[in-house]
Amino acid sequence: MVMKRYVEYKAGREILETIRGDGLDPRRIEVFAGPAGGPKWFVSVGFDRALMQSGFLKRSNHRVLLVGSSAGAWRCLAMACPDPFDAYERLRIAYSRNIFTRSDTPETVSAALRSNVDAFISENGAQGILHNGSFDVAVHAVRARGPAGSATQAIEGAAILLAGLMNTVTYRAMDLFYERVVFYSGKEPPRFLGLFRGRGVRLTERNIRYAALATGSLPYVVAGVRDIPDAPAGVYRDGGLIDYQFNQDYCPGSGRITLFFHYQERIVPGWFDKKLTWRRPPKGSLDRVLQVYPSRAFVDLLPDRRLPDRDDFISFVDDPAERIRRWDKVAELSTVIGEQFMEDVESGRIKEFVRPM
Repeated sequence: MVMKRYVEYKAGREILETIRGDGLDPRRIEVFAGPAGGPKWFVSVGFDRALMQSGFLKRSNHRVLLVGSSAGAWRCLAMACPDPFDAYERLRIAYSRNIFTRSDTPETVSAALRSNVDAFISENGAQGILHNGSFDVAVHAVRARGPAGSATQAIEGAAILLAGLMNTVTYRAMDLFYERVVFYSGKEPPRFLGLFRGRGVRLTERNIRYAALATGSLPYVVAGVRDIPDAPAGVYRDGGLIDYQFNQDYCPGSGRITLFFHYQERIVPGWFDKKLTWRRPPKGSLDRVLQVYPSRAFVDLLPDRRLPDRDDFISFVDDPAERIRRWDKVAELSTVIGEQFMEDVESGRIKEFVRPM
């Protein structure tokens, strides 16, 4: 009997032939990247648990950078905690058990997300992230410019609309509304900041929870995070606005690999690009990326044969228990993805399944 494929692989042009010839050597992994995407991250649970259980990312002879936006950044922060299994599970439970009502405001949603952050980044956890022996962390956020940082929803909404319209012409228009900011740990700034349009800010005990909250603070839905300690003054928001799924070359010129678990095949650079089907990540940014994502056969196992979505908060507003049940089921089912990935890597069969990016 032929085993169903629940996980798919695509590799960039610089690493494709190496993986086809030698398989995936964890010593070549320099970066682990997590995309934004709200509760879609629950399909990542089994994969992330497999990495933690096997110590896969720690098999390298160098430090590995864990980088992401929004929920992707939260996954990375949890994985860098002193007890990653416990932190990750506390994150999953806190996030999935959020219950919102029709009367919620950006301020009440922000308070809920702050509780999510506090649930998995304890004082000891913050210290562990900042002084991790194996991992550095980079958290994408943006600092709002001009009207995009207004506390008045009508003004902010108009700025968002204008940003979206201008983005259809050129993605560089986003620089008029938001400044990229990456909060990072480690002795040295991440190498990709050398090619980065934006700025880097070092993570500290004073700002780590604020940075974690900012990276998930979607405009108009969540209140912005104002004046983060040890960072330039301003209103900080979801890093996915610019770096939504993958929009950077995270290991430029190194010959090493960025391992990227994604919840779908298509890669969307920025949040405003979701409906721009022609928009792709910058040229060359995927050359050293190994993309791992669920197959159609896996998605067919899920409730309603679809990924969890932020709209589920609305669809199940009167029945949050059913939403929670479905999201728990997705996390449970995702175990097969992690198991199949580890089996493919350990057996070398990933060589047979990897396709060109």
